[in-house]
Amino acid sequence: MSYTAPDYGGYARQRRDVDSQYGQQATTNAYGRFLGQQRGQRNLGDMQQSFGRQYTPYKARFAQRGLAGPGVNSGSMQESMNRFVGDYARDYGRTQQDLTQQGQQYDLQQAQLDQWRQEALRGIEESKANEIAWAAQNVQQLRDMLGGL
Repeated sequence: MSYTAPDYGGYARQRRDVDSQYGQQATTNAYGRFLGQQRGQRNLGDMQQSFGRQYTPYKARFAQRGLAGPGVNSGSMQESMNRFVGDYARDYGRTQQDLTQQGQQYDLQQAQLDQWRQEALRGIEESKANEIAWAAQNVQQLRDMLGGL
């Protein structure tokens, strides 16, 4: 029967390793989220600017063809403008939704990372407790064998 002393320093090292890995992954996740938001906001801004630049010339084409102006109420102009504005609103809304869903994906990744860290730390503490209990059991067996020191 051989006894090896528990390596309590190893448990601290394991916790540091878990915390280090967690920190690196959490930082990467946060930076990815930041970049995603930045790109998404830039895309939305570009869409708004592009729409703003296209709106007036698009509408002016109807006046050039006599389909818009004072006293003119063209159904084809109304339908075309509704489609133009509607397409923009749809695309803008979808881009916002994509940006929101991307953010939710980063939130999910962070929640999973938090869960992993908690489980890893819990596992280390359980291993430590088991080793302490095992050592106490060995001490008790030695005590019994040697006559209750």
